[in-house]
Amino acid sequence: MPLKLILSLEQQEELLNTYGSPLYVYDGQMIEKNAKIFLDTFRAYYPDFKQYFAVKATPNKHILRILKDIGMGFDCSSITELNMVLPISDDILYSSNYTSVEDLCEVLKSNVIINLDDIDGLFNLKTASEITKIKLPDLICFRLNPYIGSTSSETKSNILGGPDTKFGIPDDKIIEAYKSAVSMGFTKFGIHVMTGSCILDIDYFKQLVDTVFVTIHGIHKELGINFDFIDLGGGIGIPYKPDLAPINLELLASTIARAVNDNIKKYSLSHMSIYMENGRCITGPYGWLLSKCKSIKIGYNNAKFFGLDACMVNLMRPGMYGAYHHITIPRLDSNVIDHSLTHEYVNVVGSLCENNDWFAKQRLLPKGIKKEDIFIIHDVGAHGYCMGFQYNGKLRSAEVLLGEKDGKKYTGLIREKEHICFESVEDVDFVYYE
Repeated sequence: MPLKLILSLEQQEELLNTYGSPLYVYDGQMIEKNAKIFLDTFRAYYPDFKQYFAVKATPNKHILRILKDIGMGFDCSSITELNMVLPISDDILYSSNYTSVEDLCEVLKSNVIINLDDIDGLFNLKTASEITKIKLPDLICFRLNPYIGSTSSETKSNILGGPDTKFGIPDDKIIEAYKSAVSMGFTKFGIHVMTGSCILDIDYFKQLVDTVFVTIHGIHKELGINFDFIDLGGGIGIPYKPDLAPINLELLASTIARAVNDNIKKYSLSHMSIYMENGRCITGPYGWLLSKCKSIKIGYNNAKFFGLDACMVNLMRPGMYGAYHHITIPRLDSNVIDHSLTHEYVNVVGSLCENNDWFAKQRLLPKGIKKEDIFIIHDVGAHGYCMGFQYNGKLRSAEVLLGEKDGKKYTGLIREKEHICFESVEDVDFVYYE
């Protein structure tokens, strides 16, 4: 069930007047509390469990600091993310795909755990080592594509495992990757999988562990190597729709821990740590996009459209994936317990010159919506702001963080609103070609 933003209508109006509309709002206390519960729950069942927060989900240094302070590491998928995190933490796992020699040169300088998406990445890493004169690390990890994948969402591209995905090494080719790593002098090993995003099916995680251990057993049997860790990636989902319940974290943690321990015993393997790289389930429910209705239109067959000052630039998921995000109207939803309140099916759209710039199609919302009413789009705390862009010359919104210090609640600006900055012609160097 999407969470309510604990701010009065007057406070929401004040925020929009101060920082502009649309506006991203995060609850730092709720993020911190949720992150602690997540770590404590998994470590209760598996003491050396480690969580590397997926920076791509919410790449804001103020939120990352909250997660660092409660004991999370960070999963980076680009050099930009790596450079963002390095001043905050040295507990980093670098997990990109189709990674260039140039990027791996930078990664080697950073002394992080390297997770490679393919054996070609190993050859690029060797070349990077030769260029930088930096010795290869002792530890290497490869991403396995175990042929299976899953998602509980409507977004089929969230299935990240199997023959139709660009990620990972097929199970019949991954032994060769580890064999090459051994020949290059690596002495410590991890294995990684990331086969789906937004998964709410606990049984799938057990299936995934069992499947990966078949490969682990095969590698151990042929090469005699032991694994320091198994990294199950991220992928734990959140309930975007009102009729969905959050995943039972206690049951999930106990299921994963039991499956790993059972497989270690089954195949007579050495103990290994469990790593995960969740993003969405850590911050997703604790972000809201506030936007104002600027236009109301009646189309064919009396279809009603509410045009917001937010658009795909601010939240791409509905237009890109057809993803569902819950929408509430604070001025009217305060009376939601009054079942006599009438509703109607309407469309919620942005002003981008693209016909996939929709937030909701035929969504049941309260009657009586007016221009300048605030719309709240829920569950945008992950994969929201960070997927923004600037098509049509649109500018991205500000981000603010709600928190409490010394018993007093505060709102802090954690990213400024973008503004127009045109270079003068005199500042531009032109290069002419014959």
